Amino acid sequence: MKFRVESVVAGRGLVLARPVEKGALLATPRARLGGRLVAHFELPRKLRADGTQDLELIAFVLQDAGDVAHFPIGAVVEYRDDEH
Repeated sequence: MKFRVESVVAGRGLVLARPVEKGALLATPRARLGGRLVAHFELPRKLRADGTQDLELIAFVLQDAGDVAHFPIGAVVEYRDDEH
């Protein structure tokens, strides 16, 4: 499944991204975003302009916070888990 990087939070090892294609998103021990290990992911609390929650934005927490340097804003990266 592919995602477009929207922002990063270097100190927390966060990559915030939106899907560019539909698919299943599983959290597995060997999950990777752009080839970097993902500890877990979550839906951040972000509101759209109309006040509804933005449910498309995903916050990926990388196992190595320094890996955020590999995620430039606007880059399209692939998420892979044990099954995909």
